[in-house]
Amino acid sequence: MDDHYGWNCSLKPQILGFVISLVLIYAAYRLDQVHLTNPSTILFTIMTLCVLQGLAQFFFFLHLGMEQTPRWNLYAFLFTTCILFIVVTGTIWILQSLDHNLMRS
Repeated sequence: MDDHYGWNCSLKPQILGFVISLVLIYAAYRLDQVHLTNPSTILFTIMTLCVLQGLAQFFFFLHLGMEQTPRWNLYAFLFTTCILFIVVTGTIWILQSLDHNLMRS
């Protein structure tokens, strides 16, 4: 364990994270190619795999949640995520409003 950062300095967690990421990407790809169930179930499953992929990358590569207190990296990440969510949803809302109001024929 690294005393300064609080996580393991070996390559084992990074290789494990890489393998998990590859498995999740391959699972989503195969699910899309095979079409075993209806499209809404496939979409929900792919979105779930996407969230798991993000969590695996946050945990294994960014080491979020593994540092000791204070958790400033986690706080900065959550703040950045909130700001990005506000910007993206605001942009989508504005563009849909413009499309609805200006593109009438």
